[in-house]
Amino acid sequence: MSDSYLLDVGEDAADRLTLVQAIYGQTSQRGLSAGAPLAGLRVLELACGTGSMTRWLAEQVGPSGSVTGIDASDAQLSVAAERCRDLPNVRFLRMDAADTDLPPSSFDLVYARLLLMHVPEPLRVLLHAHELLAPGGVLVSEEAAVDSTFTDPPVPEQGELHALANQMARERGCDYNVARRLGSLVRAAGFTVHGVSAHQPVAVRGAAKRLEVASFGEALQRWRTASDETRAAGERVLAALQRAVDDEETTYGLSMMMQVRGEKARA
Repeated sequence: MSDSYLLDVGEDAADRLTLVQAIYGQTSQRGLSAGAPLAGLRVLELACGTGSMTRWLAEQVGPSGSVTGIDASDAQLSVAAERCRDLPNVRFLRMDAADTDLPPSSFDLVYARLLLMHVPEPLRVLLHAHELLAPGGVLVSEEAAVDSTFTDPPVPEQGELHALANQMARERGCDYNVARRLGSLVRAAGFTVHGVSAHQPVAVRGAAKRLEVASFGEALQRWRTASDETRAAGERVLAALQRAVDDEETTYGLSMMMQVRGEKARA
């Protein structure tokens, strides 16, 4: 697993990733279904994680299509393979999303969600995706803006969380708010952008309110270079935001998810 990735993986990440799918899954599915029918397509999912979207994609492309899910984590792939074990049109491979050994022009659709924010060179990933797509193939990329979360009434410590998250990202050469320049990156990789949309879930009660606290809590535990002072600040921030999660009169705005749809030029 890349050193730039600070979140849990595999079974340890199952609850959080299930929550991500519950919150963002329907929007992802609508975006993927917005173009031509998916039936029969050859699909590549980059950073497939534990396979929640992989399974849905395989069901959409049907027996005449195929889905290849790649991830850098054996733990993620193990969970994904178990989740999709009854689907004959799915395969999983351990690969770097920026440097696979897959044949050029061998896919009709490349999909990635919450990948580019964790890599130091997002453009390199997109350039490789462009290479892997057949002429006329489609890229659908989704990224979150970590600093877009909010609470009502405001919790001052949330601004501290944004600052700490940005510090984490800078140390790893990453951008946790890459969503804000996703369209430009997709264009720079050679795609024609045909669709851009954004979705920001808001919760007053229920499990969805836990996502930011769960994600930051995992990252804080794995942030080995953090000083004792920084770690203490992070714990204080988590405690304040957990109170907001537990308070049913506090509205919690989760990360805005940007979705960009790009097409590779036809031959």
